[in-house]
Amino acid sequence: MAPHRQPSSLFQMCIESSISLINVACQSIEKQYPEPKFRHCEQEVYELKCQLMTLLPARLFDVLCSKRTCRLYRGDPRIQLHALTHPNLTYFRKCETDNAISQSFWISTLSTFKRLVVLDLRFICTDEILEVISQNCPLLEDINIVSKVDVCKSLFNASVLIRNVSDAGLCFVTNLKHLRILSMDPPRNERANRIGRCVSQAGIIMCISKLPYLEELRIESCDIGSTLISSTIDIGPLSLRKINCHFASADGIRKLLKICPFLRELSITHLSEFSKDLILEQICMSEARLYRLDLSFFSYTESMQQLFSVKGSYLTHFSLWEIDHSMTLDAIICLGRCCPNLNTLCLMTQSNSLVIPKYFQRPGKIFSELRNLTIGNDHFCMHDILTFFLECTYNMQKLVLKYQRQTRIDETLLHLLEKGHLRNLNSLWLDCTFVVSKNVVKKIIQMCDKLQVFTVDIVVEMMEIIQYIKDNNLDLRFGTY
Repeated sequence: MAPHRQPSSLFQMCIESSISLINVACQSIEKQYPEPKFRHCEQEVYELKCQLMTLLPARLFDVLCSKRTCRLYRGDPRIQLHALTHPNLTYFRKCETDNAISQSFWISTLSTFKRLVVLDLRFICTDEILEVISQNCPLLEDINIVSKVDVCKSLFNASVLIRNVSDAGLCFVTNLKHLRILSMDPPRNERANRIGRCVSQAGIIMCISKLPYLEELRIESCDIGSTLISSTIDIGPLSLRKINCHFASADGIRKLLKICPFLRELSITHLSEFSKDLILEQICMSEARLYRLDLSFFSYTESMQQLFSVKGSYLTHFSLWEIDHSMTLDAIICLGRCCPNLNTLCLMTQSNSLVIPKYFQRPGKIFSELRNLTIGNDHFCMHDILTFFLECTYNMQKLVLKYQRQTRIDETLLHLLEKGHLRNLNSLWLDCTFVVSKNVVKKIIQMCDKLQVFTVDIVVEMMEIIQYIKDNNLDLRFGTY
């Protein structure tokens, strides 16, 4: 049976109770004024804060701030924030109710946080706020500066989105020398710069080249690798450990690996047909010790096999989206032998050559460390391939199955259950193309003792399954499409 829902711990109940009591106290202060304004309440809220600081340890304020959404505050969010924050706060992430708070409040508040290590200001950050942070938060290691966005009505075009973080703000970020993780807006072109503030590729390169410990740059829909490769200035070595690169060339990958000698995670996609093998050869010849490699729209070739032979012992995560029908059983066995430490595998293939012979003898000690498996898309027997992988390891924890045509999978799931291959699963995601009966869904819930996340297309009987989970008090997040 899936694990039962456990009662809240004493610590969790204390946190929720504390937030509830603090909210009541803040609301009582607000009600004393016919038209509550923050400056009228500030002194009394400060006295409440001083009392809390006397009664509670400083580190508890990190938890209170991170859990404040568990008891939604109905009044002015500045009142609650003023009471729950502490000068020694090390961790702060804003919530949705904070988006409407004025810049002046954040400037005055953040200037008192001298010990912050993690700070999330997404959708409220501005250049002015970054200036204050750079002067007052020298210990920051993780920051989200995704910009506040304003909407400007245009006489000629539709509404224009104006951002509030520019290259000037990135200059302030360069003062945060302990920064390891930076989340920010994607770069904009010159036309966007004429409309309002924005960051540019040159600004991003300037920023990361001045942050000696930066390991990860998180920019949505941005080709970070190509941004570095296309730079006309001499940069590096950088401390970046995670890079995504689209439209890469062999020379570009060689340059990228030289710029980022500590690279550990690399994602490559959207390539010309003539550059794929050359790119793999560059990775193979480099000194990079990648533990994660994601390849999209590649083929399984001799170059890839050579890459596994040379670099496979370092890999713990590998993802391949194969498009040229090149994946075979021999290729999978080679992958397993060359990558003995692989614990996460994503294999998407259209290959019709992926067939397991009837009397096939599975080699020993391949994929024995596999914990997370994602497999799809079509042209192979899901029963045979899935059984092959699950017979290699008895420690599978997360399983994601994708397919492009409707397929009944009851028999396969029952076979795997009876063999005990699913007993350690804590997450199971089945594509909506898989037809699964209500009885098999129940049997999975009953026989997988660690299952906590289960997604399957079973719309008609969904309420019955949800009621079954509720009646048995199971700690299982069950979903459908």
